Amino acid sequence: MDKKYTILIIDDQPENLHYLRRILIQEGYDIKATSDGYMAIEATKWNIPDLILLDIKMPIIDGFSVCKLLKKNQLLEEIPVIFISALDNMEYKIHAFEEGGVDYITKPFEPKEVLARVKTQLQIHQNKLMIKKLLQHQDIFIKKIMHEINTPLSIISLNSDALERVLGERDELNAIKASTKTLSSIYSDLSYLVKKESRHYETKEIFVLPFLASRISFFNEIARIKNVHINFEYSNEFTIIINEYELERIIDNTLSNAIKYSKPNQSIDVFMGDYEQKQIIKIQDHGMGIEEGVDIFMPFYQQSIANIGLGLGLTIVKEICNKYAITIDVSSQKNNGTTFLYDVSVLSQKVNN
Repeated sequence: MDKKYTILIIDDQPENLHYLRRILIQEGYDIKATSDGYMAIEATKWNIPDLILLDIKMPIIDGFSVCKLLKKNQLLEEIPVIFISALDNMEYKIHAFEEGGVDYITKPFEPKEVLARVKTQLQIHQNKLMIKKLLQHQDIFIKKIMHEINTPLSIISLNSDALERVLGERDELNAIKASTKTLSSIYSDLSYLVKKESRHYETKEIFVLPFLASRISFFNEIARIKNVHINFEYSNEFTIIINEYELERIIDNTLSNAIKYSKPNQSIDVFMGDYEQKQIIKIQDHGMGIEEGVDIFMPFYQQSIANIGLGLGLTIVKEICNKYAITIDVSSQKNNGTTFLYDVSVLSQKVNN
């Protein structure tokens, strides 16, 4: 055993304390034991155990109440609690898990069972801590990458614009500008993923027609590199109440995918307006279609022949649509393209011309 784990035993029966202590000490665990629930709660504030064995039937305060009080402490809420009891009925077991227990051992104790369950829960807890630490490092890593990407992206964009003013429009410059916009869209997805939990996204009334026109204009450069043309039609103007940045993530990721999965010399059709008494935004490509039997909204999903991007865009789209109760209807035919239809009626209001 690389680490000497500390186990706290709480049981009002001295013979149980001695028995469990003897079993666990032989396996190298550091054992703390008490018959007083309140004393145990106080002790854990200064000496946090790696695992707690907790009896249910105790005087003054029962095990369920002890567990509830322990879980109120942020430092203890993830510590595994294994309930130990002579009560072997389903009602008590369910109650134990509802109060935050991870396992339930019935008396009389079988040494091998106790050791196996303790070892398993300690391993699960350590794995959780490791995953949590890795996610924290990942978050820091992504934030650093974003910081490092943003500055050179801005420099490339500014200098390519300056070169275009001097040299005129050139295919090489168009390719650089299109690639910069693709990276900028990926950067925006990463930024949203990192900040979505901590940032409050204010909503406002957005006129959908000019908004869509601006996003299509942004992606026209990327589309032209593949000789893909974006058509835009509308039947009537309307506004929606949404955060502008989140709407941008929906439209940008859908347009980006439409371009990505279109073949050269194809078109993408964008429509906004009334459809079957709904206010919709529809983006339709005529490309390769979606592979059968896959969930395109799963994180890191990508079509097998298109490995551009992170595969997170549609996951973000789904999260935002769920947040605002926007209905997504996706239809696709192999080699005939895919249509994303967003029903934004719940957010919309028609504009009187």
